[in-house]
Amino acid sequence: MHRFLVRRPDAVILLLAGYFLVEFLVRLAMPHGLRYDESQQALFSQWLTFGYDSQPPLYNWVQSIVVSVFGLSLAAISSVKNLFLFLVYISYYRLAREVLTDKVFAAIATLSLLTIPQFFWEAQRDLTHTVAQLVTINLFLCGVIRTLKAPSLGSYIFTGVALGLGMLSKYNFALLVAGAFVAVLMHPQGRARVFDKRFLLTIVISVLIFLPHGLWLMHNLGLASGRTLGIMEQNAPDGAFAKFVKGPLKFLRLILVISAPTLVVYALVFGKSLLKNLGRSNEWTRFFEILLAVIAILVLILIVTIGMTDMRDRWLLPFLFLLPIYLCLKMEIAGIKAADFGKRFFYVPLVMMVVIPVLLLVRTFFPSLFGAFDHYNTPYPAFVQQIVAAEGKKPGLVLTDGWLPAGNLHLQLPDVPAMSLFFPNLTTDYAWSASRPILIVWRPGKDNGVMPVELSNWLRDTLGPQYAAPDTKLADVQYIHGKPGEMASFAYGWVYPK
Repeated sequence: MHRFLVRRPDAVILLLAGYFLVEFLVRLAMPHGLRYDESQQALFSQWLTFGYDSQPPLYNWVQSIVVSVFGLSLAAISSVKNLFLFLVYISYYRLAREVLTDKVFAAIATLSLLTIPQFFWEAQRDLTHTVAQLVTINLFLCGVIRTLKAPSLGSYIFTGVALGLGMLSKYNFALLVAGAFVAVLMHPQGRARVFDKRFLLTIVISVLIFLPHGLWLMHNLGLASGRTLGIMEQNAPDGAFAKFVKGPLKFLRLILVISAPTLVVYALVFGKSLLKNLGRSNEWTRFFEILLAVIAILVLILIVTIGMTDMRDRWLLPFLFLLPIYLCLKMEIAGIKAADFGKRFFYVPLVMMVVIPVLLLVRTFFPSLFGAFDHYNTPYPAFVQQIVAAEGKKPGLVLTDGWLPAGNLHLQLPDVPAMSLFFPNLTTDYAWSASRPILIVWRPGKDNGVMPVELSNWLRDTLGPQYAAPDTKLADVQYIHGKPGEMASFAYGWVYPK
């Protein structure tokens, strides 16, 4: 296969299609417990609205539409994720082809995404909005570069659509837009493209696409920003100087952590030629250098001005995942023949395409090897089947305090509305009667199953004070693929009209 990719680099598209089909089937073979982002999508699929929480709604809209057509199932959740991941790679290949002459280098850059752990592992298991953002980044940069090279009405329209969708994927897409704008202005043809009257069409289209959510955002700014800002300030030191130092150091550390595996692989594959040719440049290496430099400066300004001391690698992934294209540009400018190194490099992603699905299966089928259970192994299916059979009724509403149980329970009871008090803005109509009681569920901790105050308050405020303290029970259910005695605890209560 590695020799075939050198001869036919476009075959990377079929290779990736097969890979994500395998990943889809692997997810269906794994236990049906949902991790956080999967669970959120299962929960949010009940609504098609202009805004949901601290993230823009593009991924939620796609997931909600798929569920409305095909119904809620693990297949519906996993198919959307793997489709987006496939689109990341295909759009990345298209972007690489815009700036690289040699298709083999474009294939190398694309498959290099399998050397970034935050992408090949974390994105496969969790990330949703970030994955959608990666697609829109590739499309937006394709539009920008195509407009710089050969401007047309179509390229300006395409760029506007990609820009609007990008702002609907994640809010930090605005950093990329700022970086791209500066990079365009410093490109030899950039100013002519910006002052072209067709550029107004790009702006108008992007604004119209973002406008419905933008209006929602204006009225829900606290909801959209509060949680993210809270995460950024977690574990912040007390002193102003300590905050000033900690944030930039964390930023630099994350850059190193995300970039290091790719740099190591490239150093092993290209050897001395990598370091020797890093100083080479052309209009496109300078474009990416300016783009990334502006983004880095803006992030550092945010760190200093808002006291950001805690960042997550997923926040920087959408910018650093451009590194393989940049490195391949350096190699191509130096006159290095991609075919001479492609055969050696392609071993790495081909091995990863086997290792990643195997690790996913091993992690969930043999959790004792890792000393802890994954969320996949939480026995929501057995728990729901057990309590519904014991009660002899289906609930008219499932109510939880957190979104992880809410999405999981909604997956098991897709015809029953579910709400989480973690998202008080997302409410739904429900039936409540003696034949359709309300089911309250939460995961107990060291409190011996005492109902969380938030749930009790909701019962009191919504149903009446006489419902604030219903009878509750504890249920211990064996973890999926757990050993006898390895139990997951659930607390629940059925609330009937009095």
